Amino acid sequence: MTERPINNNELSMTRRQALQLALVTGGSIVGGSFLTACNDSTSPGSGQQTASITPTPRNQTLVVDQSAQFAVFDSFNPFIPNGQEYETGFGQICKEFLFYYNLITGETKPWLAKGWEYNPDHTQLTLKLNPKAHWNDGTPFTAKDVVFTLQMLLQNDALIGSSSYTPFVKQAKASDDQTVVIDLKIANPRFHYNFICGIVNGQEIVPEHIWSKQNPLTFKASPPVWTGPYKLDRTIPSQFMYIWKKDPNYWNKDELDPKPEYVVYRTTPSTDSEVEQFKRGQVDVPAFDYQHAVAIKNQYSNIAIEQKFRDPCPRAIAINCDPSKGLLADPRMHWAISYLIDRKMLGSTVWSVPTPPAQFPWADYPSNEKWSDQSIAAKYQLTYDPKKAAALLDEMGAKLNSSGKRTYNGQPLQYEIMTPSKIGDPEYIYGQKLADELNKIGIGANVRYYDGTVWTNKFNNGQFDITTYYICGEVFDPGQLYSGYEISKTKPINQDASVGGNIQRVKYTDLDSLATQLDHTDPGSSANMALFNQALETYYKDMPIIPVTQTTYPTIFNTSYWTNWPTDDNLYQVPSNWWGQFLFVVGSLKPTGKA
Repeated sequence: MTERPINNNELSMTRRQALQLALVTGGSIVGGSFLTACNDSTSPGSGQQTASITPTPRNQTLVVDQSAQFAVFDSFNPFIPNGQEYETGFGQICKEFLFYYNLITGETKPWLAKGWEYNPDHTQLTLKLNPKAHWNDGTPFTAKDVVFTLQMLLQNDALIGSSSYTPFVKQAKASDDQTVVIDLKIANPRFHYNFICGIVNGQEIVPEHIWSKQNPLTFKASPPVWTGPYKLDRTIPSQFMYIWKKDPNYWNKDELDPKPEYVVYRTTPSTDSEVEQFKRGQVDVPAFDYQHAVAIKNQYSNIAIEQKFRDPCPRAIAINCDPSKGLLADPRMHWAISYLIDRKMLGSTVWSVPTPPAQFPWADYPSNEKWSDQSIAAKYQLTYDPKKAAALLDEMGAKLNSSGKRTYNGQPLQYEIMTPSKIGDPEYIYGQKLADELNKIGIGANVRYYDGTVWTNKFNNGQFDITTYYICGEVFDPGQLYSGYEISKTKPINQDASVGGNIQRVKYTDLDSLATQLDHTDPGSSANMALFNQALETYYKDMPIIPVTQTTYPTIFNTSYWTNWPTDDNLYQVPSNWWGQFLFVVGSLKPTGKA
């Protein structure tokens, strides 16, 4: 094993062979090696010392596994392609953000900043920073850092994230060390969302005293100077391992004083090896799936399986709504397709854990209840009803011919349902079940898998009919979702619409009008709720993207060395170890005292 400090310019590494990840779905065959790994009930006794798989004391170390194979070990630049490995702990316990959003509670937690304020017409945003904050080299974190970061992005279109600012920011200035004033080109009551860690992360702020002397297009920023409670200790590329050590001079110990002295993020070994290491108490947060966890839980008591937290993106069926697509552009067709989806069956038998149907186009968090008007939903129930689907098709003129096939304008209806999910994956099965239902009702349909790059290109360029997808637009308020359906943001077929955001080529004037109004409407004012409800009803009428099921990804924890995990009976924070919010999970853990 070769260990090197992260600031070396050259790192030699031995790449592990491709990870063997067993994917178990309904009807799949479980391999013998899986059963062998999971039926071994060997586990260390309570008084037995566990050997560490890291070069750090086991009882002082939190070990987190990731399925992604780490490849970047000498760069911590978030603004360039391949400039960072975010899921290595870097984005979770080394970086920090101005604010953190807890999707479970709906609370926004001030952190590097203490608050924000707009002028009356939302053309100026003022950020107040936390005067206690400092970088891990001891330099104060100030408004100069925020302004420098914004100006760097505004002046370099090639930097990742610049497009979030160039259309909106007129200027940014520091009125004092703790005050940032941002003048906007147009009213934008949501501009502060950029600085909140919502889904996964938020806007990274970099230290002006370091980055101002570097070219941001090439700078590796190694070792990483950030504000979090952990500093990089070392990496072990041959083991795909990042080792973080607690910073004794961390600025916010009064609010967050994590108990693990070390946190190790690593690429997981083979599933069988990881299961054995987990049972020996060597791994705290594994990457193996729910089926493996269930298989060992009766023989291994120190396991906690969290399965209440929803991914923020419900699974969905997306329609290409371009007028050139004929019936697919008609909202009645969207409803006909919706009536052919048996959501209860899919959520209970196809998804890896029982998952409820999705009625609203967002996750069923308590924090989203204020946007989820039940009286509106009652008028637009997303039920399985093939008879209603047939009636809508007849109404549109797509009637059955003598051969039992539906035609429109003299042509048989035939659609491809594309998917980036491989055969056997739940979302592939979602597509296959829909194709089966379409064929039953007289519409030719087939499901086809495309790998990620091909699927993305076809999707962005409008070269599809129907696709399995997800609804991920709503993070803080539904206006974010609806803005993606503005007519001005789309492109003709065969042109990439990903920058504008209206990839489905949605061109409904009623939805466009409301989405445009909401762009300039304060979501924090209760006086505007009627407009949001009107937009929800209009969304249902047009339904360009069809909610299918909520998305539940269980999280597995080992309680041998650390307790107070965010479990089903104590889901205090987002449990996902690749999100920025995992900082507060690490900060909440308690040692068991095991040697």
